[in-house]
Amino acid sequence: MKEDKQNEKFNREENEQLDQYEQGLENKYPGEEEVEKLRRDLEEEKERHLRTRADLENYRKRMEREAEAKIFRAKKDILIDLLTYLDYFDQAKKQVQDPAAIEGLDIMARQLNDLLYKHGVRPVECLGRPFDPEEQEGIGYLKTDQYEEGCVAEEICPGYKLDNVLLKPARVMVACKPEKDGYNVE
Repeated sequence: MKEDKQNEKFNREENEQLDQYEQGLENKYPGEEEVEKLRRDLEEEKERHLRTRADLENYRKRMEREAEAKIFRAKKDILIDLLTYLDYFDQAKKQVQDPAAIEGLDIMARQLNDLLYKHGVRPVECLGRPFDPEEQEGIGYLKTDQYEEGCVAEEICPGYKLDNVLLKPARVMVACKPEKDGYNVE
């Protein structure tokens, strides 16, 4: 009998331990609802992570564009200042009488032009082409039969571009038909 009581006690303890173990397993492993909630949380975190990465990439690209724009503006400002000196060389050549001095000014102007060309500055082609107020500054009319009316007949001061950005407009005279006895010749 003592053995039966011990066996019974042992079985009872074993059953209690088994019940506790099963309860522990139930507590240890989440139910379906909890698993689904964890999946949703994981998806939300994943989405948040992807949005953050996309925002960071967009920010990086925007900063790169802004830096490039600042560099371009600084380059443009310097080039515009240098273009002023080309005008000075042309004005000086008109004032100087000495052929050697004129040749020296031509050499310096050519070297400056080469430097500007190396950095992407190109002259605005306008002679004989229709007047374009986007690239040219019309300073008057020139009566001529050599060019069609409304076309550039004379370039007073050249214009320049950097890539597709106008640095300095060309100063031009626009062709108009010559008059004969107060009437336009046709």
